[in-house]
Amino acid sequence: MEKKTISICIPVFNEARNLPAAVQAIDELFKSELRDYSPEIIVTDNASTDDTWKVAEDLAGTRPYLKAFRFSRNFGYQNSIFAGLSIAKGDAVIELDADLEDPPAVIPEFVRKWNEGYDVAYGIRRKRYAPWALKILFSGFYKLLNRISDFRIPENSGDFRLLDRKVVEVLKRLPERNLYLRGLVSFLGFKQIAVVYDRQPRISGKSKFRILHYFVLAIDALTAFSKTPLRLIGVLGLLLFLLASALGSYYLVGYLINGTPLPGFTTLVVLMLFLHSVTFIFLGVLGEYLSRIFDDSKARPRVVVAEAINSKEFPSTL
Repeated sequence: MEKKTISICIPVFNEARNLPAAVQAIDELFKSELRDYSPEIIVTDNASTDDTWKVAEDLAGTRPYLKAFRFSRNFGYQNSIFAGLSIAKGDAVIELDADLEDPPAVIPEFVRKWNEGYDVAYGIRRKRYAPWALKILFSGFYKLLNRISDFRIPENSGDFRLLDRKVVEVLKRLPERNLYLRGLVSFLGFKQIAVVYDRQPRISGKSKFRILHYFVLAIDALTAFSKTPLRLIGVLGLLLFLLASALGSYYLVGYLINGTPLPGFTTLVVLMLFLHSVTFIFLGVLGEYLSRIFDDSKARPRVVVAEAINSKEFPSTL
């Protein structure tokens, strides 16, 4: 009986020190708990500026099942994950970061859930290593997102998950260019289950994901999976109209009945500044949605592949 193939996708950017350990951990899994499966390792290099590509070449030299793809420039973390999923050929596909904060030891549990009939097994972080302020922000963001989203996205989840082949095929056909993959996977449905685990410290180096990256990812999530910000514009506009009407009526009645003098220049300036600031906030929200429509309409590739290892006919764009 032919073995099923499990693809492990590793998106990397300047991970020359961590990539060998990640590949070694995967090899050990397929020699022990996953020995009944064939491995495929997909490394997507986001145009690293260190020796990551050279390390990938060395690792692939003794591993024909390891394929590496170097992009023409840095296309971003989510696009790198999507490229790996799109290239992978396995019956099941798993994303794993090279820093091993998401421990490979969880992968066999993903596979067990898959064998039980689940199409998606996603990780839920019970414990994570991050500053307390960042943890509060993460928790608050997920609560906000689920409150205003059209469907539930699991709290404390990430991109560490197993996807069945049929889920990957559907995911590949989605047209979005501003990706929030954990939301898209939730949107697709299928039979899903959570696997709870403790996140580990990075094995070396510092995370390439900065506060700004988290902010951009949060904006992508909010605009991709909720119409609430757009609806709030209409609600706040109506409230401001009612407030302005009530305030104008109050001053007019006071002037006509009691002869109360109308407030002067200061009140006018404050009111104008307030209304202008609200207008620009509204324009910013509209701009975020329009920019995403604009990106999707151009239909540019998510990544451009410049080089490949152990793949003779590799896609030039994805």
